[in-house]
Amino acid sequence: MFKKTRAFFLRSLASLITAVAFIGVSPQSAWIFYEPDIPEDLK
Repeated sequence: MFKKTRAFFLRSLASLITAVAFIGVSPQSAWIFYEPDIPEDLK
């Protein structure tokens, strides 16, 4: 009984963490497309 509950909890936690990670990544911050704003002093 405890093993099933623990497995369910761990699967749910992993799914939640994965969903939060994907939501936090915006399309603009993809590797080659990311261009940070350059401060005016450096232009």
